[in-house]
Amino acid sequence: MKRYLFNPSTKDSLVLGLLYLICGLALCFCQGSLLVTIVRIIGIIAIVFGCWEMYVYFGLHKSTDMSPMIMGIPALIVGLIFAFFPQMVINFFPVVAGILFIINSITQIQGSLVMRSYQMSGWIISLVIGLCTLALGLFLVMRPASFINALMMITGIGLICEAVVLVVDAFILRKTPHNKR
Repeated sequence: MKRYLFNPSTKDSLVLGLLYLICGLALCFCQGSLLVTIVRIIGIIAIVFGCWEMYVYFGLHKSTDMSPMIMGIPALIVGLIFAFFPQMVINFFPVVAGILFIINSITQIQGSLVMRSYQMSGWIISLVIGLCTLALGLFLVMRPASFINALMMITGIGLICEAVVLVVDAFILRKTPHNKR
C-alpha cells in the first residue's frame, strides 16, 4: 500500500481547514443566533417528520400499525417546542447539569464535614472542591446562557486552532514526496 493513502491531500487539508475556520468564526461571533437557528432547524425537521408520520397513519389508510402515530406525535410536539422555544431548549441542558452539580456538591460538603468530625486529613480539600462544585452548579442554574456562550467560544477557538494546524500541515505535506498524487 502506498503511504499517501493515509494522509489527506493538500487540497483536502486546505478545504477542511477552511471549513473549520468558518465554523470556528461562526461559533465565536454568532453564538446565540447560530445556536437558536440550529435548534429551530432541528425543530422544523422534527415537525415535518411528525406531520409525515401522522399523514402515514391517518391519511394513507393502508395499515393499522400504530408506530407512525407513536413516532409522529412526540416528534411533532418536540419539533414545536424546538421551533418556537429554542432558548428554553438551549438553556435546559446546563440547568440539568447545574442541578446535578448542586446535588453532588451537597454530598461532597457533607462528606467533608463527616471527615472533619472523624479528624481525617484531606477534609479541607474535599470541602473546597464541594464548595467550588456548588458555585459551578449555581452558576449553571442561574446563568445557563453564559455557560453555553463560553462553551461555544471555546469550541470556536479550538476549531480555529485546528484550521491553522491543518493549513500549516498541508503546506508541510505538500513539500514531502509521499503526498504527490
